[in-house]
Amino acid sequence: MLGTFFKSIPYIAVRKAIDAATLRQKVYSHNIANVDTPHYKRSEVNFEDTFKQALERTPRRLVGFKTDGQHIPINPPTDPLNVQPGIWRENDMFYRSDDNNVDIDVEMAEVAKNELKFNSLVESLNRKIRRLNLSIRGRG
Repeated sequence: MLGTFFKSIPYIAVRKAIDAATLRQKVYSHNIANVDTPHYKRSEVNFEDTFKQALERTPRRLVGFKTDGQHIPINPPTDPLNVQPGIWRENDMFYRSDDNNVDIDVEMAEVAKNELKFNSLVESLNRKIRRLNLSIRGRG
């Protein structure tokens, strides 16, 4: 029972989203620390889109059968356990003449939004673990 709980898609999704929110907070902090650094380009974390694509490519879709190791895979399944958040640099927008594209107001708003998301994810995970604990111990 515990193995299925810790390998379930809802548990994995929450755990991975918490990891992404933690990384996102570090990236926003780094952006804020470099608000006055000339030529600095802000960074952003991408996780939700990649995880959603991995979920859409799980075995519910038709997967091509390979009869030879050199065949090109058709819709290979993607394991959501292996999805990692990615960091990308925003190079196409400039707010100032020194080529720095960090807007402190945007970054602070993103930090607040990420904090709310992180807190709700942790609360969701706590509820799941409390339910599991209750099922193991019973109501007694």
